[in-house]
Amino acid sequence: MSTAGPRAGSAPGRVPTGGAALREALVALQRDLAIDEATVRRIVEGAVVDTYRRLVADDPEVQARVDLGAGSVGLFRDDGRGGSAPVEAPVADFARQAAQAAKAAVAGWAREAERERVIREGMAQKGELIDVLVERLDGALWWVRAGNLAALLPPEEQTPGEQLQRQQHLKVVVIDVRRRQRDAVVVVSRTHPSLLRRLLEQEVPELADGRVLVKAVAREAGRRSKVAVHAPEAGIDAQGACIGPRGVRIRAVVSELGEEQVQVVEWSADPAEYVASALAPAQVSAVELDNETRTAHAVVPDDQLSLAIGRSGENARLAARLTGWRIDISGESGHPRRETATSPAPEGEDAG
Repeated sequence: MSTAGPRAGSAPGRVPTGGAALREALVALQRDLAIDEATVRRIVEGAVVDTYRRLVADDPEVQARVDLGAGSVGLFRDDGRGGSAPVEAPVADFARQAAQAAKAAVAGWAREAERERVIREGMAQKGELIDVLVERLDGALWWVRAGNLAALLPPEEQTPGEQLQRQQHLKVVVIDVRRRQRDAVVVVSRTHPSLLRRLLEQEVPELADGRVLVKAVAREAGRRSKVAVHAPEAGIDAQGACIGPRGVRIRAVVSELGEEQVQVVEWSADPAEYVASALAPAQVSAVELDNETRTAHAVVPDDQLSLAIGRSGENARLAARLTGWRIDISGESGHPRRETATSPAPEGEDAG
């Protein structure tokens, strides 16, 4: 389609761009992406001018005017008398290239707008619990959706052994928004400590209103977790509130986590008491602290030693992560110590 000269019945300078088709495309973009008319006009006009300067002449005074009703664009420049003079584009195939550039510009704007929307909505929900629908598996990656927000559940954030199914509903916590060159993706987790924290807040009114606080969470997702809780005001049983009458509240949380064992312990400002509490269900006879190395030596009855350590060191390891202390455990009769190293608490876990 050439614009080497004015077409019969057309105004000089008019760039034909497929009329009805362009008009329908622009209307659809405005509807689906909520692009206002002024923005569409600005994007299309800029793309047409850029095409003219690239193919015809680098004239800084050339401007474009889009007619959304007709689905066409006109080129003009200031005539110096307060009016405008039409500008021809005497290049074969200019109209097609201008139309392609306009559509590409709108698509690029829409892509960037979508990227910013994902970033904005994802950041607003970071750390929050959301309900999602499992949509599809892409290799080891699960894609899930919450309303109009698609999210990624990568392998490292999937609970070991948990088998997901398409169209399955589940709860996840938003942990990140990854900015990529052309888009952005929200990352969610089933293993992050914040998931357990948010699930408890959902089930325990005393947590939701601040009468009970979650001070720390340590998880080995799919297997076992420990949660340290505290009630700032006297007279409130923080541990009992989280467990609920006959364990109904904690069972609701466990059922969402695929039968992961969740143990609620009392937090204490006294590190020795806190370490003893964190080693439950084992009974602890005494705890000695080395503040310089931040090491706690716990002494337990001989028949409690295996329980304090746990299978493959699991109980002691979680207690160390929960408290932020390195914990050595020995029996009362002087059994060799079990050393349990601890590293800084992962994101979302507070040593309290």
